[in-house]
This record gives sequence, C-alpha cells and structure tokens, in this order.
Amino acid sequence: MEDTVTNLAGYGQKLADQVMYIQNTCADLKRKWTHELMSSAKEQVIKRYVQFHQAGIIQLSDEVCSGLPAVNVSDELQLIKTESYRRVIHALENVLDFLRRQFYPYFDIDHPATTYQCQLLASKITAFEPELNTFRHPQVDHTLIACVLSSVNEVSADSVVSGISYRQADQCLNMVRMTQQLLLFGSNPTTENLVRALFQQNLNSLHFFDWYQNHVSAQVAKLPGKMEKNEYIANQVKTLTGIFVKPEKALQPELPATDVYLIRWLQHQLGEDTKVRNVKSSSQFPLNLSVPQFAMFIRIFYKSGCFPVENVATITRFFTEHFTTKKQPHISHKSFRRAFYSLDQSAAAVVRDFLQKMLNYLNKTYFP
Repeated sequence: MEDTVTNLAGYGQKLADQVMYIQNTCADLKRKWTHELMSSAKEQVIKRYVQFHQAGIIQLSDEVCSGLPAVNVSDELQLIKTESYRRVIHALENVLDFLRRQFYPYFDIDHPATTYQCQLLASKITAFEPELNTFRHPQVDHTLIACVLSSVNEVSADSVVSGISYRQADQCLNMVRMTQQLLLFGSNPTTENLVRALFQQNLNSLHFFDWYQNHVSAQVAKLPGKMEKNEYIANQVKTLTGIFVKPEKALQPELPATDVYLIRWLQHQLGEDTKVRNVKSSSQFPLNLSVPQFAMFIRIFYKSGCFPVENVATITRFFTEHFTTKKQPHISHKSFRRAFYSLDQSAAAVVRDFLQKMLNYLNKTYFP
C-alpha cells in the first residue's frame, strides 16, 4: 500500500512539474509575442506569425482535450491525470485568448475553434435557456424564441462533430444574448422587433426561415382580400429591404443570408419573382482536382495575399458555388471549409506538383 501511495505521489509530482513547465512556456510565449508586436516587422509577417502559432496551439489544445476521456485507470490516478490535463488546456486556452485580444487584427476568427471552446459555448448557451424558455409576453410569439434556441443549439451540437469557427461560435452566443437583452430588458419587446433584430444579425438557419414563412402565411390568412394580403407582404418587403445584413455574420455560412432568402420568398408571394433562385450558381466550372486539393490551392492564394477580402467564409462560399471537382458536382461548403484548414500531406504533394509545373512554365516562357 505504501508503495502505491509513494508511486502516486511521485507520479503526481512529475505531472505537476510538466504542467508547470508548460505554463512557464506559455508565459514566455506571451512576452515574446508582445515584443514582436512592438517590433518593426511588416503587417503581413506578423499576421503569418500569429496565425502559425494560433493553428499550432489550437491543435495542441484539441490533442490534450481528446486525451481526457481516454484516462482509464484507478480513480485516484484518474483524478490526478484529469486535473493535470485540465490545467494544461486552461494554460493553452489562456494563451489563445491573449493572442486573440492582443493581436486581434491578425487572429484568424474563421479558423475552427478548439474543442474546449465548443464545449464552453454549449454551456454558455445552456445558461440562457431557463430564462428564455420561461419568458412570456402577450406581444411575443414564444415559438420564435424556441426557434432561436434550436438554431444555435444545432450549430453548437454540430461543432462537436465537424467543428465551427471562432466567428460562428461568437455569432451563436451573440444571437442568444441579443434575444435575451431585447426581450427581458428592451423597452418594447414584440415579435416584429425580434424578427427585425434576428434578420439584421443574419440568423440564416432553416429553423428561422421556416418559422418566418409560417408566421407570414398565418398573418396573411387572417386578412380579408387579395389587396390587403399583398399590401401586408409588400410592407414586409419594404421593412426588410431597409435593413442592412452583414454576410460575415451568418450563423450558418453554407446557407444564403437572411436578406437573400426571405426577401426573395416574399417577392415570390407577390409574383415578382417567378422562382426562388437556388443557392448554387447554374454556371459552374469543373476542375481536375479533389476537394482537399482545391481547398489547399485556395488556402495558398489566401495566405499569399492574393484576395483583397480576408473573410474566409466569403471566399470559400464563392468557390464552392462556382466550381466543381472530379468527384463532387456539388461541393459542400462545410467539407470544403474543413479541407481548407486540414493538414493533408497527400493533397499537399499533388498541389506542390501542380505549383512546380506552373513555376517551370513561367521560367521557360518568361525567363528563358
């Protein structure tokens, strides 16, 4: 028994020393980054420097996080290991938080968030649910509140499987927080006010699209004649077209923005639009590449500063809408975004071969 206790104590001390080393390394990184920020390095150099470290630390955090459920030994040893793992995760997450706050112009908010951040997002959303679920007001349709919660919970749950970006995680939390603020602390909580706020914040989930269509259809059904019905729909179009929607705020980047979908649907009801246009472009150009290879090409262009736009979601959405690959006539935005950030060496080898051929062609043609 004494040997077991001694072994546990020694093992615990060894882990504590390793955790301390990681924490000290993280502190050193912060000091080094601060020094680099104050240096005369070019913006593009700092950006690459920050995003290189960001990607590496995110990968480390996920690796440590994935080790937590795998701890399967005696209870006391499991407790020691679990606590050590958590301290390491917190140290890494603290560094990422520092990187995001202090180097915010260079931090890539479209990079998939860590597993820890996805778990934290789920718990934060859960904290809002009791208040929102029990909220009742005669001027507010409670099913719309349920629609908001369903939308963000669906994205949060999906993050465990396929991951979501820091931008998308922020948007989830902002959507719930805004709903709570408007309903519980706003001066005039009504269904229409909440609809306008959600529309502006680009709650482009299928739950919201379905709710809005059902809501408008129900309101139209109450009106006596065609003139009144068309007038109601026309007023909806007028109201929504006067609201500016930022595409980068999309809750689900793979879906059309709220203004694209809802206004076209309303116009269709008025007979102004004979067909709600599909999200995919009718003219798509085929490529002799796989999705991972294509995504890597686009990432190289992005990292090399070829695009004037820095929003990754906007860039990837454009290429998934206008191109097809060898085996994918319709590229999923989610799979393309996942491939955009992956470290697929086999895809990199193919891309490198293409780039070498391009370079050989340039040298032979323009620099003989």
